[in-house]
Amino acid sequence: MKNIFSKAIVRTPAHNLGHGLTEAGLGCPDMELTHIQHRDYIKYFESKGIAVTVLDAVEDFPDSVFVEDTAVMIPIDGGVAAFLTCPGAQSRRGEVERIKPVLSSIADEVYQMEGDGLMEGGDILLMGNTFFVGIDSRTNYAGFEQFEKVARKFGYKCVPVPFDNGMPHLKTELSTLDDETLIMSNRFSMRDEFSGYRRLVVPTGEEYAANCLYMGNCLLAPAGFPASAEMLDKNGFSPDYIDMSEFRKMDGGLTCLSLRW
Repeated sequence: MKNIFSKAIVRTPAHNLGHGLTEAGLGCPDMELTHIQHRDYIKYFESKGIAVTVLDAVEDFPDSVFVEDTAVMIPIDGGVAAFLTCPGAQSRRGEVERIKPVLSSIADEVYQMEGDGLMEGGDILLMGNTFFVGIDSRTNYAGFEQFEKVARKFGYKCVPVPFDNGMPHLKTELSTLDDETLIMSNRFSMRDEFSGYRRLVVPTGEEYAANCLYMGNCLLAPAGFPASAEMLDKNGFSPDYIDMSEFRKMDGGLTCLSLRW
């Protein structure tokens, strides 16, 4: 099986990452270790044949390493469309203008959120030809409607998934393991929106392990969650594991650190 994407964009962590948004309560990241973990993330992508563009740090925006929130990459015939978001977190909105020139030079088509629409890429989960869109304090229905109009143009279905926050994004506790399987926290396990898929539920206390990164020919999962690792193994999954301890302190996960297509 080939990778489901061949290119990625990441952004070097800002030195003031510890000043960013977080509700984790795990303290400030060790920046030396943060940079090591970020380099390991890039090396993993490259080891799988994925071309990675590394953007410079933006010190004006502590959260800017979580580049996924600035746009949604929409696979289209022969290329990719980029939908530039408008983050619900006002302190992050300037990040979109920083990424815009980069995506405008790469994408075949570029769209941008307007008016009252709010969206962060961490709330968007693509499963086959369906985009699941978390509706919360970071992404609203006005944003969903604008995104749906664009996605539908390219043959995608969009499904809103409203939830009470308690976590930054939909993908914080919900992600893809393969073309038919989702991994999720208990809060999503009985949701009708996901009734057509196989669902694996991470043990209580290991909700962070529900943010995995499915790449087609491989699966990447956060290290340090033994019960979830055992569950994955028993269900036929053999992911690679990577340490995400410092990004976890800032509410960030594996999917947050890249834009992929």
